[in-house]
Amino acid sequence: MTQNLAKRSLHALVWNLLGGVGKIFAQFVIQIWLARMLGPDIFGQYAIVLVIIGFGWLLADNGFGTALIQKDKINDEDVGYALGWVLTLSLMIGTLIVVFSSQLALFVGDSRLVQPIAACGPIIAFQALSNLSSSLIRRNLDMKRYQIIQLSGYLGYGLVAISLAYYGAGVWSLVIGFLVQTIIVFIFGYAIVRHTLIPRLRGNVVFRNFGLNVLGTNLANAAIESADRIIIGRQWGVSSLGAYAAASNLSRAPISLLVTSVQSVMLSSASRAQNDPERLCRGYTSVISLTALITFPLFALLALKAKFVVHLLYGDGWSEAGQIFSTFCVVVPFYVLLAVTGPALSAIGSAASEFKIQLICALALIAGLLLLADYPLSLAIWLIPCVYFFRFFLVYLALAKRIKLTPSRTLHAFSGGTALAILVVIVVFVSGKLIPVATLGQPGLDLAQLLLPVVACLSVLHVFPGLLIGDDLGSLLLSRSVDSKLAKILCRLIGLKK
Repeated sequence: MTQNLAKRSLHALVWNLLGGVGKIFAQFVIQIWLARMLGPDIFGQYAIVLVIIGFGWLLADNGFGTALIQKDKINDEDVGYALGWVLTLSLMIGTLIVVFSSQLALFVGDSRLVQPIAACGPIIAFQALSNLSSSLIRRNLDMKRYQIIQLSGYLGYGLVAISLAYYGAGVWSLVIGFLVQTIIVFIFGYAIVRHTLIPRLRGNVVFRNFGLNVLGTNLANAAIESADRIIIGRQWGVSSLGAYAAASNLSRAPISLLVTSVQSVMLSSASRAQNDPERLCRGYTSVISLTALITFPLFALLALKAKFVVHLLYGDGWSEAGQIFSTFCVVVPFYVLLAVTGPALSAIGSAASEFKIQLICALALIAGLLLLADYPLSLAIWLIPCVYFFRFFLVYLALAKRIKLTPSRTLHAFSGGTALAILVVIVVFVSGKLIPVATLGQPGLDLAQLLLPVVACLSVLHVFPGLLIGDDLGSLLLSRSVDSKLAKILCRLIGLKK
């Protein structure tokens, strides 16, 4: 049973990686194309719309999607119970958004958003319903078809949004594109799982309570993710919000593959192993070791070369996003670590612990941004890395206590990524001193400073794999290299041998 779960988890991870590669490439091309066509002001308006959709669908889902994944055994009554509440809440929330769209537009400070906000009502319903099917697919670790659905939906979004943007539809190009994406995921998801369509409003109390705890955690998390955008739009203007949103999206684009791949598998596989603390420790430290090896050096490099990267991709109209992007590059490693640690905590039935932590951090972020409203945005947003660090640290402490994970074991898992990040800083600094600008020109020097640290990190990793990747991750890769081509390729790439 254990070996079968491990193989299914690894197979799911592989398909998440493959699907993630396709989606990252699509996002990269589509977002840059749209950014150059629409500019910061339209992106700022769309950021507000996404905040409303995000909170609306979380309330409509009510945590039932995660509950369907976490529960050890489910039946049609559980699915029908989730469906009944999702339908009811979707109707209520969608109606309220349509009725109060004018007031919401006034609250966010942009009267142009009345109709786009009203359009969020039906989008929320489709998104909440599609999440039930997607959750059942993820529960079964059927990541092949899950990733195909997600990629198809995003390509549909891109095709519609770019076409409408070309004809001058403004923010509506993005809103309608998102609606098309949601409908595609909804239709394809149900076509795969064919779950019961008989709604129920009575069911398992424990199942409902777990969903409510997840809802509370998700709402607090969404407050941290989204409340800042509302405050920035009101205090610093929609155009600054557009730069902020674009910088945030760009910072997460390189790592969204790792987050979606590992997070989905972590919740499902950790839920199955929730009664084996040592096994959870090995799995968790392996994941955070991999996370540190990728995120620490990568985002140290991007933070150092932030202005060049933003100008290269988005063009001259996005200069404000360069400074903001540098800050977000500091945020991302903690965001990824939290995205891994939170599901592990939920999987062992401690979603309520995470909710308290998320709520405290959300309130701290909101209060901090309001207090810093008189400062330049480029300075005020340094509050965000601080909040993300403490979010991760507090959630990690809650998990470590439950699974008896020692600090020394965790620090050892982080050591490889930390060493590579220090190497990146040294290479960028030294190359800037040794290579004259006149030799390559400023753009050539910037490109060299992006490439040289990558070569240096890969070389050091290949020479000292045992020291950098950590014992738990090394053991996992070697054990899986026998029956996994992906693990075998990774072992060869970094020079890891038995």
